Amino acid sequence: MWGIHSMNAKMYLIIYYSIAGVIISLFTAVMTYWIIDVPIGSKMMFKIFLTILATLPIIGILSYLIGDCLSGRLAAISHCLNDISEDKFLVDKHEESITDINAIHESIHELSHRLENSIVTLKKNNAQLNNMIRSLSHDIKTPLTIIEGYLEELEDGIVTKAQKPEIIAILKKETAYIAELSSEVIRYLQSFEIQAQKKTIVLKDFLHEEVCPLVRVPKDVVLKCKINEEDKMDFDCIALKSILVNLLHNASKHTQQGSILIQSLKNGIIIEDTGIGIDSQDAKMIFEPFYCADKSKNRQKNGFGLGLSIAKNLAENNGYVLRIDTYYKNGARFLLHK
Repeated sequence: MWGIHSMNAKMYLIIYYSIAGVIISLFTAVMTYWIIDVPIGSKMMFKIFLTILATLPIIGILSYLIGDCLSGRLAAISHCLNDISEDKFLVDKHEESITDINAIHESIHELSHRLENSIVTLKKNNAQLNNMIRSLSHDIKTPLTIIEGYLEELEDGIVTKAQKPEIIAILKKETAYIAELSSEVIRYLQSFEIQAQKKTIVLKDFLHEEVCPLVRVPKDVVLKCKINEEDKMDFDCIALKSILVNLLHNASKHTQQGSILIQSLKNGIIIEDTGIGIDSQDAKMIFEPFYCADKSKNRQKNGFGLGLSIAKNLAENNGYVLRIDTYYKNGARFLLHK
């Protein structure tokens, strides 16, 4: 298909340049004799005709070369556009250089990569959204099933007076779970949109006054803080507090003895513990919404699996990266840095 288009374009260009060459040659010859005031007779016309015939091969060769170059370039651009129309966004970049056409090809090449990146991002976000909806549906279904079952028992009058207080307590607990889950999902969605109100934070004072009082560690665990007076971060106060409290809460939950260390690094902070650590497979998924490394069925212990996802989004909103150190083997280590 592209060979036919290329040949058609090449043929048109050859014909176009040949006709243009003949016209220009004829016009030049006639004007030359007119300017020098020489009468144009039959012999002169014959000479002009021979001159044109002599120049036609040169015009034809030049037309062929130009047509071959231009038609090949145009065919490549057409091929790129056809690939893009078929959702094949990553097109090959050709190295031939004709300024105007090359600029068009360069723009198409750049556009194709931007489109490809956008499609990849959209597909990834769509997959995450589908996973989130499935997980959310599963998490809501369990308490709703419990509530529905007990309401039916109450409606049918099969619950004794002695059982009612216990059942009411269960219904309240499951209702509170759904309310808390809804609140956490809203927090997760808002974490994409929150505009960071950055200010320079003195880490030592901030940890002592805002973060550590909210963290409860097991009795056999020591909370250590290696932060210097001059250590600072440019961060949104509420966002940084949320991130650090979440990381320290997770560390406390998975460390029964040993220590939890808060340590500064250049324009960042490290939180590490001597707990059970995180499996390499879990580490790849740890920041995905609703993902829980602990596969136990204790909902109260596991939470909703949104804390680290929210923390990651808040970090990115402030121009930082939150990641796990997969090489650390003595527990878990998280780094928040530029």
